[in-house]
Amino acid sequence: MRSTFTLSRAEVRELDRRAIEEFGIPGAVLMENAGRGVAELLLSLNTDRRPVVIICGKGNNGGDGFVIARHLDFARVNVRIIDHSGSPTGDALLYRDIAIKCGIPFVDSWEGEVWIVDALFGTGLTRAIEEPFASVVRQMNASGSPILAVDVPSGMDCDTGRPLGECVRATHTATFVAPKLGFHEPCASEYLGKLHVLGIGAPRVLIESFARGTTWTV
Repeated sequence: MRSTFTLSRAEVRELDRRAIEEFGIPGAVLMENAGRGVAELLLSLNTDRRPVVIICGKGNNGGDGFVIARHLDFARVNVRIIDHSGSPTGDALLYRDIAIKCGIPFVDSWEGEVWIVDALFGTGLTRAIEEPFASVVRQMNASGSPILAVDVPSGMDCDTGRPLGECVRATHTATFVAPKLGFHEPCASEYLGKLHVLGIGAPRVLIESFARGTTWTV
């Protein structure tokens, strides 16, 4: 679906909630669709098949990263995970366990020419990134590697488009359902890189209700 509207942080949460509770789509299915979409995008961008390092943080953003890793591994891409998820729960824990069972390497660092997938923090971030994660963001930015950010560059306030301190400067950003509210602000462009809008399998009628600003329910 071609996106012509934006979603705020609160609207992202509400859309996910309604897709799960009103339409009965499991959250794990939405996460699977999101991660698979990002993996397919990266396969189209990474034409020389560089190794990929996925930096996974807490919550759903990290969960997306674990899904991305599995799909890249299936495509025979050399993929590794740097895990900053701590003690994930729910769908993120499910997909981390699957990645471990698939034998995908979990590592502490990277070297050489790689693609970096930023799955550290997502739209829920509302304050400056603290250590040790601020150092991780600085390392990504200083690497010289192309960076694909998942949903929003880590460190950006998705409602204002402004950095909340340290912020990933992505080469590409794969956001879900629609651009986020702050993405159209001039300050956002230097962090977003090229923007790609991907679907997650949310029902069309639900998405269109947000695009119209309605409160349609089943």
